[in-house]
Amino acid sequence: MRKVGFLFLCVMSFMGSIMAQKSNVGDAKWSFGGGLLAADLFSPKPGIDYGFKNPLQFGPRVSVWKNFNSSVSLGLDLSSLISKKENDASLPATNQYIVNPALGVIYKLNNGYIMKETTPVAPYLFAQVMGSYIGKAPYNTEKSWGVGLPLGAGINWRLTDDLAFQTSAGYTFGLTEDFEDHIFYTAGVMVDLERQDKKVVEVVQEVIQPIDSDGDGVLDLDDACPNVPGVAAFNGCPDSDADGIQDSEDECPLVAGLASFNGCPDSDGDGISDAKDACPSVKGVAKFGGCPDPDSDGDGIVDSKDKCPTVSGSFEGQGCPFSDRDKDGTEDAKDKCPDLAGPASNKGCPEMKEEEKKKLEFAARNIQFETGKSVLKPASYKVLDEIASILKAYPYYNTTIDGHTDSSGDPVKNQALSEARSKAAYDYLVSKGISASRMKSAGYGATKPIADNKTAEGRAQNRRTEFNLYIPN
Repeated sequence: MRKVGFLFLCVMSFMGSIMAQKSNVGDAKWSFGGGLLAADLFSPKPGIDYGFKNPLQFGPRVSVWKNFNSSVSLGLDLSSLISKKENDASLPATNQYIVNPALGVIYKLNNGYIMKETTPVAPYLFAQVMGSYIGKAPYNTEKSWGVGLPLGAGINWRLTDDLAFQTSAGYTFGLTEDFEDHIFYTAGVMVDLERQDKKVVEVVQEVIQPIDSDGDGVLDLDDACPNVPGVAAFNGCPDSDADGIQDSEDECPLVAGLASFNGCPDSDGDGISDAKDACPSVKGVAKFGGCPDPDSDGDGIVDSKDKCPTVSGSFEGQGCPFSDRDKDGTEDAKDKCPDLAGPASNKGCPEMKEEEKKKLEFAARNIQFETGKSVLKPASYKVLDEIASILKAYPYYNTTIDGHTDSSGDPVKNQALSEARSKAAYDYLVSKGISASRMKSAGYGATKPIADNKTAEGRAQNRRTEFNLYIPN
């Protein structure tokens, strides 16, 4: 029976595909249908395989659609399932669904967006809420109402403009205790009522003789400026200077110009239109109204780049007179020691003597503190005194005082200890007359080792206080 039904659906699909494409059922105000409902109550049950061998319950079904537009309809179904009095004993007992009213929404795919409205095969999707008056299994003597949610799809197979063979299938989810999940199939016919035939509007064409009032070759019907000769590119409006910009949008309609300047020219190409350029034939800058940047002191450096615009200077001095008091080749403006000769690599200051550098390196290894404390040992005073004398001898140098520890102990305590020891050296040098503004103290704990912390010798090297001299900008 099911194989015959499937073959029938295939034949109907083929017949529908070769029929003339006219309107299909579902595009009138109302559509009515009737036919047969079949339900498989067994396949969804646990432990039962889905298959055609499971018996079906059959019953009549009628429906009505209210068609709102080519896509959406509201559908009302009324059906009943008549169960067999005797079923296979191996199958579980099922309820009897005596009367089943259902209300739902239909979405038609032949809506002109997904498929053509005139297609002979008109598929649709639907979702309903069904209330069923149920006779409870196994004897169907106890009655109650249940609620289910049928979801499915169907096809209207066009027979005529107003008549279609209708098939559908889907799955109903039970929402209440007595309503059983089941698979359902329908077949029947559907007919359209109250179809609104499209009226044919007869159009009487009036023959109008073409007119070109301004004689520019663009007919008045298409001419945005019918009384002024123009060009076709601008719908008959003029472009007097032929610069490709119509007069109504051209700020200089009688002089050919550039689109970037709304049709005005830039004769000197300095990026300033002639209409706003005080020197239209000489390249200039906007700051001076399109005129060149002046060179007030005549030193060849324009005022905008001349640090001394009223005094003649040099390129080396950026427009200012070149001054080098210590004659070391570094201009005073860039020389951090303008009265002491020194190389440019050292910002014009004298470089530190090698023996002084060695003293600083020696200090890093020989400043001593009480164990686990930031208290300077007396032996460290002589070392710090030498550093103070170096800083006094080189007043143009500043220094950082960086405290370091080995990796032994708690990292947090090591960090705090390195900061405290750096500050102790800082305070001592201040007490020796070194300006606090020339020094910065910082601690780094064990984060910057210079030797292996796994050996006693390495740890001793890592416990250090470094002095790094620099010339401030």
